[in-house]
Amino acid sequence: MPISITLPMLEKPVSVKDMAFSVLLRQFPLSLIKICNEVNKQYNRSVTFQAVRKAVLQLVEENVLEKDGKEFLINKDWIIDVIKFGNRLQQQYFTKSKKGSRVDVGQNMAVYTLQKLVDLDYVWNGVIRKALSDPKAPKVITFKAEHFWFLIATLAQETELMKEMIKKGIKLYYVCYGNTDLDKWTVDMYNAIGVHARLMLKPKEFSSGLNIGTYGNVLIQSQYPQKLAKKIDAFFRSCRKPEDASLINITDLVTEKSEIPLQVLHDSLVVGTMRDEVRRQFANH
Repeated sequence: MPISITLPMLEKPVSVKDMAFSVLLRQFPLSLIKICNEVNKQYNRSVTFQAVRKAVLQLVEENVLEKDGKEFLINKDWIIDVIKFGNRLQQQYFTKSKKGSRVDVGQNMAVYTLQKLVDLDYVWNGVIRKALSDPKAPKVITFKAEHFWFLIATLAQETELMKEMIKKGIKLYYVCYGNTDLDKWTVDMYNAIGVHARLMLKPKEFSSGLNIGTYGNVLIQSQYPQKLAKKIDAFFRSCRKPEDASLINITDLVTEKSEIPLQVLHDSLVVGTMRDEVRRQFANH
């Protein structure tokens, strides 16, 4: 579905289309007469019903709004497309152009060094897609981390990827070793998507900032620098509920410059051992 490239002006809307859209951001669904009344009330204007009707119907034609009976609301598919479009722009302008290095260690291992969490997320997801493109790859994914940071940083991209894998019949088992309210929320979110996710006590040998997962016959792991790991942990502990998660703090963390190693190992024996271990953990609960 095509999306409107010119996004509505929300802070100081000047057109009737922008004002109608802004009204439906806060209240929905609304009939044409209610949209007209709110436009005139909120922006102290004398916009005619016909002008509002024309603007709203244009937004429907552009797939920005949808009609539900005699009422209108923002099209959820349009919202998702805007998020996807933003993610692609982010990858093009903030990730691919940034420097990162890859070193092949033997035939079975590659080590990447990334500068930011957003770069790490992009490369990690790319490796996942490549690993699972093998039709013979086991349809089981396992993952362990102290905090499910990816879900907070790139919610739309992360949930889209999870749903895509589940639709292909792949089973996902995610272990979270965190113990904060935000950790509980991320586990609930994954379970709502269809992932098998659980909170568990962190083993003493599991280091802070470690993320490790198996995908097909590939093992991927990353160890955040301790300074960055402590900042992520502090962020999770400071949020008692998802609404407390500051977008400014999230942006600062995912774009903070650092040297983050990412290891990709192709070893079916090692991968199988971890995969079986995680599945046993779920079987025992």
